[in-house]
Amino acid sequence: MVHPKKTRYGDISMKRFFSAGLLLCSSLGLSGCWDRTEINDVAFVVGSGVDKEKGMYRSTVQIALPGNLGGAGSEGGGGGTGDSKTYYLESKTGTTLRDSRQEVQAGNSRKISFAHRRTLLLGEELAKSGIESVFDQFGRVPENRLSSSVAVTEGPAYKILDADAPMELFPSEMIHEQMNLSTKRPVTLKYLAIRLLSDGIDIALPYISLRETVPEDLEDKEKKNIQITGLALFKEDKLVGVLKGQGAQAINLAMNQATAPELLVPSPSGKSLISIRFTENLVTLKPVIRGNNITMHMNILAKGTVIENNSNDSLVGEGSIRQLEQHATKEIVKQIQSAMRLLQNRYHSDVLGFGQTIHQKKPAAWEHFKDRWEEIYPTVKVVIHAKLHVANIGEVNKPFGKKDKELKHE
Repeated sequence: MVHPKKTRYGDISMKRFFSAGLLLCSSLGLSGCWDRTEINDVAFVVGSGVDKEKGMYRSTVQIALPGNLGGAGSEGGGGGTGDSKTYYLESKTGTTLRDSRQEVQAGNSRKISFAHRRTLLLGEELAKSGIESVFDQFGRVPENRLSSSVAVTEGPAYKILDADAPMELFPSEMIHEQMNLSTKRPVTLKYLAIRLLSDGIDIALPYISLRETVPEDLEDKEKKNIQITGLALFKEDKLVGVLKGQGAQAINLAMNQATAPELLVPSPSGKSLISIRFTENLVTLKPVIRGNNITMHMNILAKGTVIENNSNDSLVGEGSIRQLEQHATKEIVKQIQSAMRLLQNRYHSDVLGFGQTIHQKKPAAWEHFKDRWEEIYPTVKVVIHAKLHVANIGEVNKPFGKKDKELKHE
């Protein structure tokens, strides 16, 4: 019997046939949607808060309500201050942070997702007791967004998350935008964790409060808005104090975090005040060590613009500008020195990272000091060298609206 002769083309065809069949069979086991989660089954958290009360942890989540997210002025919009809020607030307690989160999940019909959270608020009582214990849960669960901005609240965090935010859709978004306006690099969850693990530096976080928006007699009911009112200071992982007003502004500048700080300084004649905004600023630290004596030299470079002149002083002429720069230098040095006394002597909080600076620039000296840094830090002498340059006096050379005969010229 004579068998038909195989050709190489027949072999190739059969191989292709078997290959196609194998691929087809393989694809039958692939069901791309077997583990899908419909968007209608997910609750997106835009902001969250953690509090501690009576030995229990309280978790609060601010969940976006897509059906109510209209534009400003439209039905359902307006930042959650109308009849239909743009968010839903859920707050539950538990013996651990994870336990409280599970309680929150149990009260929701949708799977809670933290992947889009923008803001994490730490209640004041939790911050005082220590925040280190809550970070394990944040770092262990992958969906926790480590780029979330972090702040400390005056009182419970859940109250801030339910406050009025007429400019934004969510209170958490308003806090996020305020932090972006007031600091060069808002503190994120990731940055905060790195700080906690670093030697020779402590944490400083924005301090969030509720403040009246208008005098009480203008409204039938009291209205309050969210505002950054200070700087929360930590020693290791515990809140030890809050700086407010000029002290907070001065330390924010010294930390290289100030975006465009404004300074009220005496006019050249010293009889009135002039407001200067520093559009550029840079601070560097240089340690000088002699034995057990440490001097930290703080060098400040800043360039500013006059934005208000309520004096009778004309700023035309180099002499007037030079006097104004001298007054500005004296004022900023005074403010930073006053704030540093509080940091070193009252709070013992090294938020400027003097220890870290010594570690980086004088590693051998740091090995000598690191075990005694807590007692050495208050003794560090701080010398401030400020060079402030007024580069622009605005659109007008003279105080606007005043006659020339009223002005004091150089």
